[in-house]
Amino acid sequence: MSFITEQEALDNVTEFASQTASDKARLLAQSEAYLRARNVKEYKDGADVPQALKLACYEVIKGVLSNDLYQGQSQAVKREKVKADTVETEEEFMDGSVALSATEQFILDLIAPYAKSSGVQWLSRT
Repeated sequence: MSFITEQEALDNVTEFASQTASDKARLLAQSEAYLRARNVKEYKDGADVPQALKLACYEVIKGVLSNDLYQGQSQAVKREKVKADTVETEEEFMDGSVALSATEQFILDLIAPYAKSSGVQWLSRT
C-alpha cells in the first residue's frame, strides 16, 4: 500500500504533472521509500493515511524534483570548543556530514509522530 495515489500527487504537486509515466512511478516509490526508511507505520487503506503523512509525501516529491533530498546526512559534531575570557567558540563536524535541508527537516517533523519506535522497550513483571 502506498501513502498517496498518483492522482493525489497530480492534485497537490504542480511539477508532478509534467513528468513521464516512469518518472511519476519513481517519484511515488521514492516518497514511499523515504517514509518507510524512517519507520513510518504502513496503512492498508489509503483513506486511513493521516493528512500529515500525505503532505510529507508531497514534500518528498517536491524535494526530489528540486534536488533537495537524498543529498547527504545531518551534521554530527565531532568537537566543540568554548572559551569564555576572550569569547571564542569553535565547532568541528564529522567528516562527510552535511546540514539537513529545510525540506528534509520539515518532512522529518511531519512524520515523527507516525514513526514506529525502534528503541528497546523494558517489560516489568507484575
